[in-house]
Amino acid sequence: MRNAFLCLFLLLTAIPTLAQTSNLDELPMPVLRHKLATSINDTNKVQVQLALGHLMLLKPTKGEKDIDSAINFASQASILSRQLNYDFGIINAMLLRAETFKNRNNREMSLKTAQNALAFAQKHNNSDGQARSYHVIAQYYKVSDPAELQHRILYINKAIAIFRKDRNILWLSFLLTANADLLFQAGRTTEGLRLLFEALNLGKGVSRRTVEGIYWNIGRTSFRLGDYTNALKYNSLALRTAREVNDTTLQVSVINHFIASTYVKMQDYKRAIPYSLEVLKLAKRYNDSGFVNTELSALALEYTHTNQLSKAITILHEMKGSARSDLDKISVSVDFLNNLMYAKRLVQAGQYAQEVKGLLARIPPDNVKEVMNAYNSLASYYSETGQVKLAYHYTELYATMAHKLNYIAGIRTAEYRYYKLVSLKGDLKSAMAHFLKEQKIKDSIENAEKVYQISLLHIENETLEKNRHIDSLTRQAQIKDSKLKRNQLIQNVTIGGCIMLLIITGLIYSRYRLKQRSNALLTRQKSEIDEKNSTLQHLVTDKNELLEDKDRLLLEKDLLLKEVNHRVKNNLQIVMNLLQSQSVYLSNESAQQAILDSQNRVRSIALIHDQLYKTEHITQIHLSSYIRELILSLDGSLNQKTNNVAIVCDIEDIALDVSQAIPVGIILNEIVTNALKYAFPNDQIGTIKILVKETESFIELQISDNGVGLPEDFNLASTKTLGITLLKGLTAQLKGTFDVENKNGLTITLTFPIEVPLSQAQLQST
Repeated sequence: MRNAFLCLFLLLTAIPTLAQTSNLDELPMPVLRHKLATSINDTNKVQVQLALGHLMLLKPTKGEKDIDSAINFASQASILSRQLNYDFGIINAMLLRAETFKNRNNREMSLKTAQNALAFAQKHNNSDGQARSYHVIAQYYKVSDPAELQHRILYINKAIAIFRKDRNILWLSFLLTANADLLFQAGRTTEGLRLLFEALNLGKGVSRRTVEGIYWNIGRTSFRLGDYTNALKYNSLALRTAREVNDTTLQVSVINHFIASTYVKMQDYKRAIPYSLEVLKLAKRYNDSGFVNTELSALALEYTHTNQLSKAITILHEMKGSARSDLDKISVSVDFLNNLMYAKRLVQAGQYAQEVKGLLARIPPDNVKEVMNAYNSLASYYSETGQVKLAYHYTELYATMAHKLNYIAGIRTAEYRYYKLVSLKGDLKSAMAHFLKEQKIKDSIENAEKVYQISLLHIENETLEKNRHIDSLTRQAQIKDSKLKRNQLIQNVTIGGCIMLLIITGLIYSRYRLKQRSNALLTRQKSEIDEKNSTLQHLVTDKNELLEDKDRLLLEKDLLLKEVNHRVKNNLQIVMNLLQSQSVYLSNESAQQAILDSQNRVRSIALIHDQLYKTEHITQIHLSSYIRELILSLDGSLNQKTNNVAIVCDIEDIALDVSQAIPVGIILNEIVTNALKYAFPNDQIGTIKILVKETESFIELQISDNGVGLPEDFNLASTKTLGITLLKGLTAQLKGTFDVENKNGLTITLTFPIEVPLSQAQLQST
């Protein structure tokens, strides 16, 4: 019963889809996003934006963010279309905006936007825009109301007339399918079938996705009218087409569900199981809990009918564990009752019958599906167990609701059960009356099925005959066209031959005259070429001499720079020696310390020139070797006596321009010197860590110790010592920043950008 109501719902409500703006709508979202990223501001970009907007609204799990994205794409398409004066984009952007309002249940604003799009299209004589606007406006008329259904069909017919006139096959096939669905709901089955087969013929030439939808429409119509053979045929064609176009939307789940339901109707439960499993896989992917529970119920029934009751019970227990509301609980209890009754487990079934009766009291009567399922199952159970009075009571409740809904299949079920129950009472006259009613309904359903089968067969043959006639006319036209082309070719070849003969004669004479002039010209050119070759030979000789001079000058330049660096280093060494000699004659300890500090600063600069002299690079310093040598020097001069401080280095191999290496060396000298002098008083044992690393285009220099740190009242901003002044000034020179952290010792972090030498920057630009 649950499956019957689901199928009824799917038959009366089409899956919500948007018509394609263009063939781009069939492309997957990643492909469209790539096209958008690589496109220029033209009409193709507008169509990609509109296609992305449509896909956002077609997502089965769409939320507010998806609707916002669709609005954003509609706005972008509208702005660009107005810049390009592209009427197609302006109209479809308005219609896409109308669809976003509709998705937010703002019917009034949605209809107004669609009407504005129609007015714009009429003003600019854009027939395509008018037709698309009619289609969107038609969707605001309800299919559940007969009068509004006729208005909806009227607007769709207006759009169809325009697309038929404009030969827009893609949209024509789509709207023929949509109109066929409306005609089915209006009871005009034959007319609807004719439109579907016309749409099928058109769709085969433009869009496989459209063909998939048409096959499904024919299949579900066949299922509704009881023609299960054609339902299976066309739903299978729809599924095969979906696989060809890699369709992964919920429509594939619906197609699989119809195939499984068709096999159930044909009592071939074993074949139904794989399709139900496929439905479950897709429904779980899209987190559609309603669809999942419905298919689990169907799968349990299929397992029960294939003597796999244990699997069915496992599924039902899983459903029971996830049931939260009373509606979910009564649905699961009804499934337990139905499956156990079929398996003749009537004692166990009785427990669930009591559960169903208890839950029925808590279910509001407007939940028609759940209430009717419960009444039907209870009537079946009490009939099966011979409790005629209770069976009759629940059959009456079920029949009342079936008559109220005009649910023919339910009325037939009720009449058949009346027949069986009244027969048990011995009232043969009433039993025969119910039997005749049931047979009358059965005959009516079978007659409708036969009429439909005849109509479908007639339309299939008619369509096949039309296609054969069209193929015949096409072949005849191709033959005539081939003959005409052959005659035109012969005529053109004859005329062309005469013209070519005249041209060749003229060319021969022209060639003779040209040859005479060419010989004279070649003689003059040969003389000029010989003269230019001689001049070029002199130029090549001069060029080779210049290249040799260039190589020699470059070598001399490198040697000269190395010599300069060597002499600068020697001169700085002399300065250090002078400072050391001067310190011998000083009795003031602070003056001696100042001389020693200055000597260390000079040494940090001298080491740079020593590095430049020793390596092939004359403008860059390798920080790893430079810093290690500098630290070794400081350690030898300040830490040699006590050797209580360990210096640990973690330095990446970074090449730095000499203009930045000098400030870095002085800063490092100042910080390490202060750490060695003040961080570990009274020969305290400690560690100094030096970390240098490159992050993107910045260098981070971090010097930390685990000594006593700075005094609590130390203020970096107000301190005017030479070391702090040097640190601030040199950091500004490097265009960097430094940070001081006075916690568990002292940590100073210097960050500055790497400067690219001018010649290298110019080379990269080139």
